[in-house]
Amino acid sequence: MPVALRRLIVAVLLLGGCAYAPPRVPSVPGKATAEDAALPGGGIVLWAPCSREQADRWGAASESDGMAALKAASCFVVLIGEGGEKEVQLADARRGRKLAERAVAMIPESGLAHYLAAYLTGLEAERDPLRGLDFVPVIEREAKLAAELAPGVDHGGPDRMLGELYLRAPGFPMSVGDPGKALYHYRRSVDLAPGYLENRLGLAEALFRDEQNAIACDELTKVLSAMPPEEDLRATWRKAISLLERLCPAPVEK
Repeated sequence: MPVALRRLIVAVLLLGGCAYAPPRVPSVPGKATAEDAALPGGGIVLWAPCSREQADRWGAASESDGMAALKAASCFVVLIGEGGEKEVQLADARRGRKLAERAVAMIPESGLAHYLAAYLTGLEAERDPLRGLDFVPVIEREAKLAAELAPGVDHGGPDRMLGELYLRAPGFPMSVGDPGKALYHYRRSVDLAPGYLENRLGLAEALFRDEQNAIACDELTKVLSAMPPEEDLRATWRKAISLLERLCPAPVEK
């Protein structure tokens, strides 16, 4: 372990606590990747830059074109990620969810369609928290289907979403929360995309929840050591630092 990184970890551990982060849905993703092509048919890249005019045009074409529905749904995720008034974001999440559900009906074998349906349902739940628990079964169902049909989409996104869901949701009988299932799915996401840092960060938090603190600290160390200081990674870097500050009980010896 680099000396500077070890010193950083030791410093934050001295300030550490035991609280866990409050429930949240998956964050809006960043850069598009070529691996995010829809199946079947191809030609869809998740999170590509787009405009509201494009979303409206694809939405209008979605009545008879499942691929247009996928493009529109992905575009609404991007638009939501740009911020703005909460009412507009909620309306965009609802519209995007309906478009993703339309794509599911038209292309039921597309893992990306199911993933977008789960993702936009999560974004709607985040912006309409009074209905949050009502959305949980939909997110779970669609994410499971996505994990079966296209597990590698969005860098192991379906399993990452399931890990997040089982980690954050209340447990039985109120909802589906289950730390053991969270660990299982976060490990799957790391196996599918070990270089994608959000997977390791989620696994680390699930390990903390399971009181496997030493292994969790190892995972957080891997996250930090792999992170260059570019602007587009600073949010995840801060999240990793926050977890180290709050949760690590002692330095991890190598």
